[in-house]
Amino acid sequence: MKKSLILLAFLIIFLLISFSTAYGMEDDIVIISLAGDVMMDGSVRKAIDRYGYSYPWQEVEYYFRNSHLSVINLETSITDRGTIWPDKEYNFRSSYKNLDAMKKAGINIATLANNHVLDYGYDGLLDTLMYLEKSGIQYAGAGRNKEEALKGSMVEINGLKVGIIAFSRVIPHVDWYATNKRPGLVGAYDGHTHDMMKRIDDLKREVDILILSIHWGKERSSYPRAEEIAVAKKAIDRGVDIVMGHHPHVLQGIEIYKDKPIFYSLGNFVFGGSDNLTRTTMIGQVAIKGKKVHRVEIIPCYITDGKPTPLKGNERNQVIQYIRELSNPFKTNISDHGIIRINTRSKAVNYLSQFKTKY
Repeated sequence: MKKSLILLAFLIIFLLISFSTAYGMEDDIVIISLAGDVMMDGSVRKAIDRYGYSYPWQEVEYYFRNSHLSVINLETSITDRGTIWPDKEYNFRSSYKNLDAMKKAGINIATLANNHVLDYGYDGLLDTLMYLEKSGIQYAGAGRNKEEALKGSMVEINGLKVGIIAFSRVIPHVDWYATNKRPGLVGAYDGHTHDMMKRIDDLKREVDILILSIHWGKERSSYPRAEEIAVAKKAIDRGVDIVMGHHPHVLQGIEIYKDKPIFYSLGNFVFGGSDNLTRTTMIGQVAIKGKKVHRVEIIPCYITDGKPTPLKGNERNQVIQYIRELSNPFKTNISDHGIIRINTRSKAVNYLSQFKTKY
């Protein structure tokens, strides 16, 4: 009886090892989750006032908390001070209490290079930096001076060094640029990408995986412009491993260039919206193995009252098909499960349940 139990135990262990090997459940996989624009003002603020600060994250926190690293674009000032920047149509300001909810939901890094981080002036930006630091959420793309804005963030996950930098190609006023003596953000318009490229060169010497967050594109356009495609590819040529685009408020296609994913637009995420295009969104998950991009998975979501909710069944399938159509010009092969295989031998499985939260 004892020998039978021992044999059974060995058989179970053998089967588990075989299953893990066959389906790619290796311990050295690192999952990075990316999402688009986040702000907690306007209609989103009203929903938060009614349901609480954790409300926007309730349906998606599982994905972020079970990733090793989660990044969003924070498109609002976090402040109760400052004055509205003049001659802007939309100005967003959100309570610092939202950051604790974001952190608990698993968000680790917020990118700030966008056209709303200075909506309430320099005071609003300085408060945003202070509250992010207090909450334990790292940031990239803005700072108290240009050096800090260019610096970006670095994290180490199971021995893998990941860096993230952020730049904007949508800047409302020249006074938004950070200088040696002035807080602000960093930009990367055509003809002025030298700072971005130099930072890519420098940071790639320090990290294994480099993420570029970039605010760009034409609002409500479902396709990137030629200049955005060119900048993304040039950044990858210089050493970027993942391009994370946002600003159009709608999804755009995904391209795999030199085995590196370009998310041209991740769309809105925690945001108001009045139609299906602006409410349809996704979480882009990138699996890293052996210090290289291993595969990409799409988690389709739909935004209601500012809250993104993962889709299921036919609705999920429809969004995957929609993203597939947006990605067709780039000849990106997206499976029915929303998976892009960088390594064609990899299996179409969901890695999420296999990892403990890093943070």
